[in-house]
Amino acid sequence: MDCKPCGKATTSPRQPRSPTTCPPCPCCIPVLAEAIPKVQVTPCPPPPAQPPADCCHVCVPVVTPAPPCEPCRPKRKCKYIQPARPKSYAPERKYLPPAAPMDDGTIYRKSYLPAEAERPPQIRPENNLCVGEGKMSDNTVHNMSYLPHKVLPPCPIYPCEHRLLGEGPMQDITTQKHDYVPKPFSRPEKIVPPVNLFSSDCPLSDKTVNRLSYMPVDKPSKVEPFYPVNAIEKPSGKISDKTIHNMSYQPWEPTEPIETPWADKPKYQPPKLRMEDNTVHKMSYMPPGQYVECDDDDPDCVECPEPPCDPHCNPNYRCAMPCCCPKAAC
Repeated sequence: MDCKPCGKATTSPRQPRSPTTCPPCPCCIPVLAEAIPKVQVTPCPPPPAQPPADCCHVCVPVVTPAPPCEPCRPKRKCKYIQPARPKSYAPERKYLPPAAPMDDGTIYRKSYLPAEAERPPQIRPENNLCVGEGKMSDNTVHNMSYLPHKVLPPCPIYPCEHRLLGEGPMQDITTQKHDYVPKPFSRPEKIVPPVNLFSSDCPLSDKTVNRLSYMPVDKPSKVEPFYPVNAIEKPSGKISDKTIHNMSYQPWEPTEPIETPWADKPKYQPPKLRMEDNTVHKMSYMPPGQYVECDDDDPDCVECPEPPCDPHCNPNYRCAMPCCCPKAAC
């Protein structure tokens, strides 16, 4: 909260528009926003004390008392009772032997019934096979197909006698030896060049490439310096600052801001109703047991869960919380 001295003209273009205004005086007046309700008070000492001459009225915000809070209700203690275990669908393991005898009328017995008849005599085969008295013939199919021929064996044919190695010793004159005959060799005389280099009687010349390239130059006379002629006079006055940028972008005074109440961002208001806890999981998997109230001394006691607040199902039902929560909308 800012404070400004009263009785002094303000330079701000925007004047405070409050239904309650403070008279100008030399004391300090707190400046409040327009939307806040105000009331005038006198910060002077109560009578019989004499107030100072520079005391004036001050604008202070109106404080509205908060609504009284309801006392907290004591929470109840409950005990969770587990339901009885359901009966198992497993088969009972108790064997009971059958009282009636098992039927012995099988398919084999029904198919082959016993009959009273005489046994028929055996039928034995007659012995019609006998061994011959003579010798077994060896005229097989193979012997009769491939009969022997009475022909003299042919005389052997030997090759004629050829002297492939020749007669006498082998000639050792090969093609290599015949083509490359050794020749006599005589060492040539040395070829020594004549002595054409000899020392000169004249002195060695000192005219090298470097000396001929950089010949000494005679020292010339001093050259007078060349100065430009001052044809342009220096400006005596201040240089102009009227640049293109300054002339294009002239300064301008900001206008009075326009009030835009539609653009004001509303303040966050926390929800006043309790959030519904009937989730899909909780409504799908309800606890099988039940809660029963118990004494505070029981160690198994816990805080009783709050029942779901649904005034549409039972209008006469009152929730444990001070406000009932509506159903969550999609």
